[in-house]
Amino acid sequence: MLQIAHYAYLQTLVTIFSKQLLDDKHFSSLIKQPLSEILTGLNHSGLENVIKELYQFHLKPLPAGNMDNLFLGVFLEDAQSIIRSLSGVERDFFIYWIRRFELQNIKTILRGKSLLRPKEQIKAELTPLNHFSILPIDKMLNTDTLTDILILLEETPFASIARYGSKNFAQKRDVFTIETAINHQYFTGLNEQLEHLSNDEQDLLQPLLGRIIDQTNLIWLLRYRLFYQLSSSHSYFLLVSGGLYLNSKVLMQLSKIKTLEQIYELIPDEINILIQGAESIYQIELKLENDIIKLAGSLFKDKQFSLTHAFAYLLLREKQLSQIHALLKGKLLDLPDSEISFASAIESRALGQ
Repeated sequence: MLQIAHYAYLQTLVTIFSKQLLDDKHFSSLIKQPLSEILTGLNHSGLENVIKELYQFHLKPLPAGNMDNLFLGVFLEDAQSIIRSLSGVERDFFIYWIRRFELQNIKTILRGKSLLRPKEQIKAELTPLNHFSILPIDKMLNTDTLTDILILLEETPFASIARYGSKNFAQKRDVFTIETAINHQYFTGLNEQLEHLSNDEQDLLQPLLGRIIDQTNLIWLLRYRLFYQLSSSHSYFLLVSGGLYLNSKVLMQLSKIKTLEQIYELIPDEINILIQGAESIYQIELKLENDIIKLAGSLFKDKQFSLTHAFAYLLLREKQLSQIHALLKGKLLDLPDSEISFASAIESRALGQ
């Protein structure tokens, strides 16, 4: 009873937001319609700013990056409303989840600086995060070395990530090392955020977060071993704990693979069945992401409201906004419906990536 009262406002908010989600049948029907009718059909999807901007450009392609930022802005507004309804460790958990977008800006600055690119050029490629932005962007752009950037980050909520990145950078002295350290430490921190929640909420969230970490670990591992040719021990060291099916023992075995086909011999049945037929790392990633979204949809329909509903909503909303983005982009470029349908079906990239 206390939990119901505790989440009363959040439940109302998420219920209202859920009306913005399109069912699969509705979304599929939009693909066959002309752009003007699609925009009419999206009137109740919380995309008013996107629609307004498209009409201002007379339904022509927007300048590079503009549409990406518009869609990310829509998602961040939803996230901000949810976060405002929370407090304490629950609020901290959601803020931490959204900060993954800020990590992309950190990586963009690190890469740009390592290539000695002009700071104006780097800044133009950053993703605007509005009220979520906590980075000292101008100071970072005015630094002389990558080490100086990491030192600046130690004065932000990314301090632990910066310290871990500095430690690894001191050994290898390359941007890739910093990026892998950032990825590792972020998910380590996500596990810590989960542990701060009540036992009930942990039990409800763990299956979903565990699937996300399984997918993250497997894709990282495949890239480290097959693309970057890292050693088994180094690849294993860069992985994180907290997965649902891929525990440390399984990950250690998987870290020894030399070909993509070998994973099917070692991976647990629960994941093996999900990635059957995949012939590339990208296809495996898409199949696992679709499974995560399917689980989020199932949890979202649970009659007993919990924090997991809000988290599942954000996953579903981000996924669908990415699909709508692909749909509108295809229409603006006059692509055939078959190509738009294919792009929308596989579109799983995180907004802002």
